[in-house]
Amino acid sequence: MSSIPSPTLSAPSPRVNEGMSQGTPACPSSCDHFDLDYTRQEDVRTVVETMMTAHQTYHNRMHAYFKKFPSKEAALLKPHPDTTKEQWKELCDLFTSEAFMKQSEQNKKNRSKLTVNHAAGSRSFQCTRACMKNQESSNINPVELYKKNYTNKDGIWTSEGAREIYRQCDLEGKTYTEIEVYSEILGKKSGYVRGLGRAVKPPPSSTLTTQSSDLQHQLAKARDEIEAMRVAREKDLQEFAKKQAEMEATLRDHREEQWVEQERIRLEQEERMKMEQEHMRVEHDERMQKEQEHMRKEQERLPVEISKKLEKKMSSVMEKKMNDMSKRLFSQFGGSKK
Repeated sequence: MSSIPSPTLSAPSPRVNEGMSQGTPACPSSCDHFDLDYTRQEDVRTVVETMMTAHQTYHNRMHAYFKKFPSKEAALLKPHPDTTKEQWKELCDLFTSEAFMKQSEQNKKNRSKLTVNHAAGSRSFQCTRACMKNQESSNINPVELYKKNYTNKDGIWTSEGAREIYRQCDLEGKTYTEIEVYSEILGKKSGYVRGLGRAVKPPPSSTLTTQSSDLQHQLAKARDEIEAMRVAREKDLQEFAKKQAEMEATLRDHREEQWVEQERIRLEQEERMKMEQEHMRVEHDERMQKEQEHMRKEQERLPVEISKKLEKKMSSVMEKKMNDMSKRLFSQFGGSKK
C-alpha cells in the first residue's frame, strides 16, 4: 500500500511566468496551477472551501454595489450588470433581511477588535506569495511575505502591533521547516497555514505528534496485517485454483472413461445384434430349405399316390366290369345249353 503523500508546494503554472515576463500587472491566481490529490482530505476541503469563498466573494461584491444606493427601492431600479432582475431582487431581499443585517453588524464588531490589519485588501496571502515568487525569486521568505501584507505601498506598517510582530520574528532567528515558519509567523487559521493555501496543514503540537506517531504505528501494523491477509488470501486462492484444476482434470478423465465404456458397450451391442441377425438368417434359411424340401417331396409323393389310387380304382372298375360281362355271358351261353 502506498503511503499518504505529505503536503507539497506547487510551482506556479508556466503561463503565469509568461504573463509576468510580458509585464502583466495582474497577480496570478493560486488556481492557475492545479495539483490536487482527492485522496487527501485537505485537497477535498480546499476545493469545497474555494467554491464557498468564490460564492462569498460574489455576495460581497453584490453587497458593495447595493450599499451605493440610499434604499432598497433605489437599488431595485438599477440591478447589477452581472445579474438578472429576478436575481437582483433576491439579493436585495437578502441584504435587507434581519438575519443578514444582524450578521453584518456582528462582522463589523469582530473586525474592529483586530489588533493587526493587513494591507492586501481582498487579495489572499497565497496570491501575494505567488506575485512575489514571480517578481523576485522562487524562494519566498515568510517574514518578508508578512511584511508585504502588513505594509502599504509606501512601506508604512498598517499598525504598531504588526510592526512589533515583524521585529520579534526577525530578531528570534529561529530555523524551522517552511510550513513551521509560516505557521509560527503568520499564524494558524481554521486548520490551515496562512500563505501556503488551505491544502497545507499546520505543524502538529507535541500531543498531536504523539497521537500521530501512535496512529502511524497502528496504520503500519494494520498495513502489515492487511498484507498478511492478502498473502494468505492469495495463497488460499492459489490452493483453490490448484484443487479446482485437479478436480477438472479428474472429471475430464472420468468423462473420457465413461465415453470409452459407452463406446465399448455400443460396439458390443452392435456385434451381438449382428450375430443374432446372422443366426436368425441361418435358421430362416434352414427352415426355408426344409420347407422347400418337404414341399418337393410332397409334390413328388402326390402324383405317385394319385397314380396308385387311380390304378387301383381303375383295376377295381375293370374287375367289376369283367365280372359283370362274365355273368352276362354265362347267363346267355349257359342258359341256352339247358
